[in-house]
Amino acid sequence: MKKLLFPAIAATLMFTACQNNSAPQMSEADMQVKVDSIVGTKLDELNQQASEDLDRRMAIEVKPKADSIVAAMDAAK
Repeated sequence: MKKLLFPAIAATLMFTACQNNSAPQMSEADMQVKVDSIVGTKLDELNQQASEDLDRRMAIEVKPKADSIVAAMDAAK
């Protein structure tokens, strides 16, 4: 047990000594530029995906709706 005490203390001191180095801080303007760039990219991807989904769903859903509207108008006459 005594043999493990010294290496454990040395390891603890080494880990705490290495944590004192702080990473360089980004300014608020730099962060905003990075956030805008990431959001812009993701927004473009989402818009493209939504457009593709809309095109697929239009072909599936519009024709039956239009047919039911026409059938309702014919039935009302």
